[in-house]
Amino acid sequence: MAVNRRKLGALLCALLVTAAAASAAAASHTSTPGVTKTRITIGGTFPLTGFAAAYKTIPAAEQAYYAYVNAHGGVFHRKINDIVLDDQYDPSQTVPQTTKLVEQNHVFAVVGSLGTAPILSTWNYLNKNKVPQVLVATGDAYWGNCVHHGCQGSTKPWTIGWQPDYPGEAKLYAKYILAHKPSAKIGVLYQNDAYGKNYLAGLKTGLGSKTSQIVDAESYNFGDSAQVIAAHVVALRSHGADTFVIFATPTATIQALVARTLTGWTSALTLVNNVSANRVFELAATKAGANLDGIISTSYVASQTLQPNLPGMKLAKSIIHTYAPALDGDFAAGDLNLVYGLGSAWTFVYALKHAGKNPTRASLMKALRTMNTSKNPFLYPGITLKTSKKRTFPMEQLIMIKWSGGAAGDWHHFGKLLSGVR
Repeated sequence: MAVNRRKLGALLCALLVTAAAASAAAASHTSTPGVTKTRITIGGTFPLTGFAAAYKTIPAAEQAYYAYVNAHGGVFHRKINDIVLDDQYDPSQTVPQTTKLVEQNHVFAVVGSLGTAPILSTWNYLNKNKVPQVLVATGDAYWGNCVHHGCQGSTKPWTIGWQPDYPGEAKLYAKYILAHKPSAKIGVLYQNDAYGKNYLAGLKTGLGSKTSQIVDAESYNFGDSAQVIAAHVVALRSHGADTFVIFATPTATIQALVARTLTGWTSALTLVNNVSANRVFELAATKAGANLDGIISTSYVASQTLQPNLPGMKLAKSIIHTYAPALDGDFAAGDLNLVYGLGSAWTFVYALKHAGKNPTRASLMKALRTMNTSKNPFLYPGITLKTSKKRTFPMEQLIMIKWSGGAAGDWHHFGKLLSGVR
């Protein structure tokens, strides 16, 4: 049979067009790293071991929430795969671990990574490569201030925080001190890095013309011994301070609270930053001999021990019990890091749902930059997650809390939500 070359040519052209279309369609599902038809792979770095291992329940709770979402159909029928790598809160480990997530694991986004110094060590790399670095577990002001303004040589539009910022939080402590002890002589213990300095700067801004009431500010290095922390506490008291402000990570905070008691300084008005205002940390301090009644802090998540009947806390208890049962005891003890992790993961899923059926890294960032919801069940009732071009900090509300009940006590909320933290 003779071959009609014209018809054969037309047929080949049609086949080539069909093949090209099929190839493009397949590529549309794989061109965004970490996204397939059935899965979205994300990752983050956390201190699973070392001095800051107390934070390891955050990623555990996040993974439990993703498991819950996956069990209920995922997001647009995609399951979330979360890869968590240990960096020990050490930037020199954060860098290679983050690089591994991006270049070997090909994650869609780096989600929830913890620590100011670790985030600072990787944000240039991630922003340069347009990899979302989102809902970072640190409240430093950089994550909001550097969206539109250059920091370390460029803007950082691919990085966004979650919790209220540290300087804004510190301003509330300044306001509280001025209202309740206007002639206070303030002594500050702070971590000697960007984390602690952000807090100290916010306190000074909040005090305004009363900054001179800070009679001493003692800095410590992450990982310093209990003896070193105690020496700083003694120094603050010897400078005449009658008000003690602690801007520290959990271990140093526990050590400082114990030293405060052992040196007979419990009469000092004491304020603890919310990073360390976790019931399990305070219980550890009381077990070591600290008297904590009356210390002040702030919160933005709901409390499973004080508000167990909230729908969000009932859901939290169910999720932890079903998908992370080894943490049931931590949840019952009041580990707020579990609630934090659930709330952060909820926010990522919320944004992912608003990023479209075929999300891209850009559409995820757009969703995170245009949030407006008060439905996160794990936040303190009334707190809103809201972002816009001008509002670059997702949360700007806090509630004051005070410890009472002695060695078996708890944090108790008081007052009303404080808005406009910045």
